[in-house]
Amino acid sequence: MVKLSTIRKSNAQLQSLPPGIVAVFAGATSGIGLGTLKQFAKCANGPKAYIIGRSHEKGRHIVDQLKLLNPMGSFHFIEAQMSRIAEVDRVCEEIKKLESHVDILCMSMGYQSLGGRVDTPEGIETNLALQLYSRLSLAINLLPHLENSMSPRILSILLAGYESPMNLSDLDGKLNKHYSVHKTAFSAATMTTLLFEHLAKDHPTVSFIHSYPGAVATNIVDNMLSSAPGLLWYPAQVPRYTLLPLMMAFGAMSSSEAGERTLFLATSARFPPADDHASAEKMGGWVDRPEGNCVAASTITKEGRGNGVYRVRSDGETWKETELLMDYRRGDVGSLVWDHMGTMFEAALEKHVQTLNGNHEDEYDPDSLDFDLELENCNSG
Repeated sequence: MVKLSTIRKSNAQLQSLPPGIVAVFAGATSGIGLGTLKQFAKCANGPKAYIIGRSHEKGRHIVDQLKLLNPMGSFHFIEAQMSRIAEVDRVCEEIKKLESHVDILCMSMGYQSLGGRVDTPEGIETNLALQLYSRLSLAINLLPHLENSMSPRILSILLAGYESPMNLSDLDGKLNKHYSVHKTAFSAATMTTLLFEHLAKDHPTVSFIHSYPGAVATNIVDNMLSSAPGLLWYPAQVPRYTLLPLMMAFGAMSSSEAGERTLFLATSARFPPADDHASAEKMGGWVDRPEGNCVAASTITKEGRGNGVYRVRSDGETWKETELLMDYRRGDVGSLVWDHMGTMFEAALEKHVQTLNGNHEDEYDPDSLDFDLELENCNSG
């Protein structure tokens, strides 16, 4: 386990760096994403952050609070519905016009509901859209700018270590008559790890981190229980008002600590890319690896060289290899998932164009994807 005191010492060293680290945060209007954003603003020297979210009002409040944390920082909110691939493309083009490089891409957007499968207007199941498809689209769009960084890193905060078997003939779950929000999330976790390994082959100067934050005191479970449909709503309120408060109070990490730990993953040289950073004229991380902490184990190591992809636990250590992932690699399932993503992106953008050309009224409810922002959290350390 990487001690919290070690993490705080590492994060504090960001102040000694030259100003101007550029980070893009998707899903940072609440929870772990917001906790990480606040730590980035507090610890970095003159940082620049692009915060992507749906609510302009919430974004304005967050930016105001971040400026109080670091008056030398530059914080920009971009309003977008990140469950839509077309919106991801638009946001990325906007960022690329403003910046010559991006150093950190941190993605934590998510949505959980007990109300059954709900597809976006682009035809993608909402959970998968936020946890997988939009995140990969962000990464692909911004990779050229990330490769211009001295220490580029991509983080997806999801369910590393909980990769599970998938139906390879139904990766988007459309054929599954028994929808499960948890199976969907586990499937997204499996595909995230495989896709990161696929990307790392062609982008060896970038570090890819798939992390599991553990139990964190956010409102995502409360939102899920409150979404139970019909008569299921009543039994769902029992754990919501009994077990859940106890777990949040005594068994969960604070979003602030989760943010500190995530910032460490984003900046420490403990998670270097595949390429030797010296020969590539890059840095292995913004902050030197803490004394007594070895380089983290990547998902694949050949001839003593890691692939720059990491499955990280909530304590900052990496997960051990699993037979499932080894089997998937032997079967080149990563390439299958990669081809599937391309097909889904193409179909999503076609539906987007059809909607625009047909002037169809969009009945999609964006509020269902947004979590409450507790403004007092922005004022806490």
